[in-house]
Amino acid sequence: MSAEVRKSPPARPRDHRGVSLVELLVAMTLGLGLLGGTLTVFLKARDAHASLETSARLQEVAQHALALIESDVRMAGYLGLTSRPELVTNLDGALTDASGGPVALRGCTEHWATRLGQPLSGWDQSAGAWPLEAPCRPNGRWRNSTDGLIVRRASAERIEQTAAGLKAYHRHLLVASSRTAAQVFVGDAGGSIPTDFAQVDPADAPPQADTRRLLVHAYYVSADSSVAAGYPSLRRKRLVSGPAVQDEEIIPGVEDLQVQYGVDADGDGSTDRYVSADALAAGSAVIAARIWLRVRASERDPAWDDATHYAYANQDERIPAAERAFRRVVVSRTIHLRNARGS
Repeated sequence: MSAEVRKSPPARPRDHRGVSLVELLVAMTLGLGLLGGTLTVFLKARDAHASLETSARLQEVAQHALALIESDVRMAGYLGLTSRPELVTNLDGALTDASGGPVALRGCTEHWATRLGQPLSGWDQSAGAWPLEAPCRPNGRWRNSTDGLIVRRASAERIEQTAAGLKAYHRHLLVASSRTAAQVFVGDAGGSIPTDFAQVDPADAPPQADTRRLLVHAYYVSADSSVAAGYPSLRRKRLVSGPAVQDEEIIPGVEDLQVQYGVDADGDGSTDRYVSADALAAGSAVIAARIWLRVRASERDPAWDDATHYAYANQDERIPAAERAFRRVVVSRTIHLRNARGS
């Protein structure tokens, strides 16, 4: 009896079906949706990062400018061994050298430098016109919606009270002081010191006289800057060798400066009220200042629309439509004068 061997039928090849058109379209739609969502998140994250970076940069610019002004304003009225402007023998007078010879100040009138009875002054935007004398014109078009601030003081760096020490300050505006008098003069090539003041420092004793550079700074805002025409900047006029007045850019981006002056009306050493420059009466005892700065970004942000109503000090404005795509930040500070004298 023979065994019958059965053969298995040959295996059929598996069916390899492809992806249907509908499935492909569904997969593509899902993929594009995920890609679009990822791209949207990325773009929003990028815009948020750019906004934060711009805001941080604006804060940095504003704080830098404010710190520079603060260090200057805080020392307003400092004259060396005295801070009493009434002791200056040529207060509001003509400039001379140490021996009394007349010297002209190039750039602004000579009284602009010796007006030490006003260590802190300025002008208000309501004036509507540049207030400094004709030779002292603004650079880069003054923004007439902003205030100006003038600071007068002696340098923090004392000059060696010898002819050798003063020779390096030939043609600089200087202030010599003792505890009972002071005089503004222009340094000469020989390093002369006015005769009414000690010519040398005594050994092992406090100095009897003190000579320092006289600093006068007039801060203002221009409509243009070194970055671009139409991009504002904080600028100032300052005394330089000559004696002359030089215009310099402090920092681009500042588009507004507003100032109010703290007045001590009753002589008790505290501020009774804050007023703008146009309301500051002659002889007012200014013992503090409030400063506002507004800083603007250099590039437009298409997602930004600055509809802010800017109201501080006596500023009251809204940004024109053409300028609203720029981000801005406002900073302020109240500064008390170290050398202030009450009424």
